[in-house]
Amino acid sequence: MDKKIETYINQIVSQLNCDEDEKREIIDEMQDHLTLLKNEYLDQGFTEEEATQKALISFGEQKPLAKGLQASLFPFYKVSKKGTWILFSLYSFIILFMLLFERIIIRMTDYYINGITYNRYITTPLDSEGISDFLKYNSNFIPFKNTIGYLNGTHHVNTDIIINNTLGNILLFLPLGIFLPLLFKKCSRFMKVMVASTIISFTIEILQIVLKIGRFDIDDVILNVIGGIIGFLLLKMIKSVITFYRKLQIDSNEIQ
Repeated sequence: MDKKIETYINQIVSQLNCDEDEKREIIDEMQDHLTLLKNEYLDQGFTEEEATQKALISFGEQKPLAKGLQASLFPFYKVSKKGTWILFSLYSFIILFMLLFERIIIRMTDYYINGITYNRYITTPLDSEGISDFLKYNSNFIPFKNTIGYLNGTHHVNTDIIINNTLGNILLFLPLGIFLPLLFKKCSRFMKVMVASTIISFTIEILQIVLKIGRFDIDDVILNVIGGIIGFLLLKMIKSVITFYRKLQIDSNEIQ
């Protein structure tokens, strides 16, 4: 196929928010239309380059075409996009409030005990020798150490704390695995979502221990990332089901 036509089509299709199968179908249809247009101009006596240029001009500008195609694929795309951004903003605020802002407020309003500010989020040893002791009592770098402790009962804590620190950490990041691919084209792949979830969770854990509003726990990062991955796979499954039913409808219409 003509390189100019190929580039033209790819630039249009790259702007679309749809499945790869749908993109391939659109590419095939556009190739057929542009090839027919080009052949018409060739029959009129134009050179190869002139025929290609005229076919592209006749077909239309890329941005309006991309918008029209997106509207035909998903008529309420703009509304749904704005709605998704609003939900994502709300979700981000809730996560940041729960994991950072609320803790900062609570720490600022905590009371004094024997002239020392009480901090419910960290452990401060009386004979502390600095940062090494602080990290020793307030961090866990061994994967699944605390999670296994919660599950086998070696950590004698309330059931709600166990659920919050295991299942809660997974559910907390599950929506993130759904929002990232929907809103950011760069996060449409598994590895991208996993890396983004890791960076976000790790950053929150670092901020918590630096601000002394929580302990650093590698288990939290791992469980958060698992939640993000589950959300991503759930979105993929939903898209696959929708695509499958669309194909069934197309096939049934063709038969009729």
